[in-house]
Order: sequence, then structure tokens, then C-alpha cells
Amino acid sequence: MLKHQFFRCRFLTVGLLATFILLVTPIDPFAQGRTLPQSASGSRVGFIYAKDATTPVQNAVVKLRNLAKAKDYESEPSDANGMYTISGLEEGRYIMGVTSPTGDYNFYYSLALKGSEMAKLSVALTPSPAAMAGQADTDKTAFFKSPMGIVTVVIVAGAILYGFTAKKEEASPIK
Repeated sequence: MLKHQFFRCRFLTVGLLATFILLVTPIDPFAQGRTLPQSASGSRVGFIYAKDATTPVQNAVVKLRNLAKAKDYESEPSDANGMYTISGLEEGRYIMGVTSPTGDYNFYYSLALKGSEMAKLSVALTPSPAAMAGQADTDKTAFFKSPMGIVTVVIVAGAILYGFTAKKEEASPIK
């Protein structure tokens, strides 16, 4: 009976429905005449340093790639202090690379950027482990071409040949 009397009053039903809609709907964007924000763009700034992590690198270009969309972004060449800036970045995860007068460098970890955020990242340019491994191989061959390396090879080869050619006799107190 109460249900029948409650819905009989249209004014009360419409008022409760309007109150519910006003409480649930966000009014702020509509009141100020603007729409809800789209994906905001952020930026990344920082400094590029040489291997010693104190000398700034001039004319280095920082490159970022959005991992989700495979879109590339590039900075202007760094200034005399090594400072770079990339603006207009979408929110997401990025991988970074640097092209400098001394060579190309890749960083094998992802960087996260939130919308409308200014992220700061300074890096020192050091060779990758693969490049350092190649350098270590040339150091090894250089050792074996040095006089000390040649002497080492001759001694080891002589010891191996002696081990194969030496007569082995049984250790016996009678003989």
C-alpha cells in the first residue's frame, strides 16, 4: 500500500530522481563550460654527461620511443651545459637513446611518464656491456702479441710437450 501511494505522487518521484542524478553526475566541467580533459602531454628534461659523469656533452640528441604506440620523439641538440628538453610526450612507457658526437648510446630499461608531468633525468654516457666485451677481446689478443704473452705461450707449450714425451717409470724401491 505504501508503494502504491509513493509512486502516485509524481512530484516526489521526479524530485528524488533529479536529486540522484545531480549527486552522481560531475557538474564542475559543465559549469565552467569546458569538457573533460583529454590525454595531457608531459615533458622530459635533464642533462647529458660524459663517462666521468661531470663533463657536460654538447650537441647530444635524446631520442625516446613510446613502447605502446612505437612513436618516436627527439630533442633539440643539448646546449653547452648538456641540457636537453623533449615536450609534447603522451602518457606511457618509453625507451631512451642518445646520439652524441662520441657515438650512439642505448638505455635498456623503460621509463614511465605520467600525463602533464615534467620528468627529470640526467645520464652519463658509458659504453654498453657488448661494446666493452669487444674491447676486452682486443685486449686479450694484444697480450698474446706482447713479449710476455709469447714467453707464456712457449712455457705452457713446452710443459705440455714434456708431459707427453716423458718416460713414466713405476716408482719402486727395488729398481
